[in-house]
Amino acid sequence: MSMTSPIMARCALWAALAASLACGVPAHAGTAAPAEVPAAPASGVTQAEPPVGEDGLNAEDLRDPEAIAELKRATDFLTALPRFHFKARVDYDVIQDDGRRLQFEKHGDVYLQRPDRLFADVYLDDGRHRQFWYDGRKLGFAERSRNLHTQIKAPPTIDGTLDLLEALLKDPMPLADLLYSDLTPLEQRAFEADVVGDSVVNGRPCLHLTFRGETVDWQIWVEQGDQPFIRKLAISYREEPGTPQCVAQLDLWETPAEKFSDDLFTFTAPAGSQWIDVLVPMPRPTAGKEGGQP
Repeated sequence: MSMTSPIMARCALWAALAASLACGVPAHAGTAAPAEVPAAPASGVTQAEPPVGEDGLNAEDLRDPEAIAELKRATDFLTALPRFHFKARVDYDVIQDDGRRLQFEKHGDVYLQRPDRLFADVYLDDGRHRQFWYDGRKLGFAERSRNLHTQIKAPPTIDGTLDLLEALLKDPMPLADLLYSDLTPLEQRAFEADVVGDSVVNGRPCLHLTFRGETVDWQIWVEQGDQPFIRKLAISYREEPGTPQCVAQLDLWETPAEKFSDDLFTFTAPAGSQWIDVLVPMPRPTAGKEGGQP
């Protein structure tokens, strides 16, 4: 009976973890991952100067104040929530080497409790099942369809853990944008912003907004009323061959008054699963910073 090699298992594990929150991750052969998403960057990242178009207009002139205000209303509402649970269904394109566009689907649940608890349960349309747990100290991951699991040390906040994953995996994780405690980069990266108009998403009245960044376009459907949940998100990667698109629908939002049980965020190795050691390169301390070494 053959056994999974440690190197192959590690590669499979990290690829699977990347796909858990990603929209356009190429889980199939003959593809390339989109290069940029409007993700929330690590603290300290400065905003680029708005470009000037061929007509001489500054990009600020292309940003509808109503669209920016509605986006801010939605992101301020979301970041103010101490905890939430949402169900999402994601359809994403994978452009093949011969130019064909294939579409795949994943769905699952995400539970977040600020500032240091996160759990995700994800099913892919090829039958794979993935889970990961973050408890403020460690990040645990299980690829249940391959009977693999691991656990690594993690930063003390959700934001830091998402930054760590982005740096390690080097793959876009668009849904992770909704999990940061600061979502202002979504607005800062928009060179153009417009209100498309009223729309209905799964029976809920929404306002349809569209934005353009340097290489990525994204659309957001914000629920109307006093609870402006983001009900739909679409991202187009303009500079990728075939302009692949990812569309996520968030069918359910829950914001319980009581805290989630700590058991939800506590990693437990699945029975019969194989442990895989993973080496995680930590960033070097920067010279001149407190505690850093030259």
